[in-house]
Amino acid sequence: MAREKERLPGITESRRGLNFEALFRQVGLVVLLAIIISALSGLFSNGYFSSAQKENNAHTLAIHYERFGRLQTEFELHFSTRSLPAESYIFSINGELNTMFEPGAISPQPDSMFSEGKTLYLIYRNVKTQGDFSVRMFVTPTGMGKSVNSIKVNSEPEIRFWQFIYP
Repeated sequence: MAREKERLPGITESRRGLNFEALFRQVGLVVLLAIIISALSGLFSNGYFSSAQKENNAHTLAIHYERFGRLQTEFELHFSTRSLPAESYIFSINGELNTMFEPGAISPQPDSMFSEGKTLYLIYRNVKTQGDFSVRMFVTPTGMGKSVNSIKVNSEPEIRFWQFIYP
């Protein structure tokens, strides 16, 4: 009792702050474990929840990408097309890719590449493959938030995909 009335000079205790600290000590380990498990499972970048693959309705184009990424951390967009009866492939990526991402290395290098508005075009001429044609494009996010993009090849149906970039 006497100890409760004792106060140290220059220190003002906040009952609300002390209650918050006591509560966080009780549930802090659970919160920390939840953050670690969600990070390991890919909620914040590469992993089970982040890795995604989509295919268009005609099954002629597929994309493999990460749904979640970190700002200024490079990641890969891998898209491939089934053998199409065309001599050239024109990949068009539409959406916020031009504004929220900075393109890096592209393999194989396109014969020509340009952007028009919100659409980035990758043009491959005289493609002589017997099977799938695959492109790996590395991009670095320069903006935070959700971005919605779509990709298509030639006049085939498009694939819409979204990504969320954390700070």
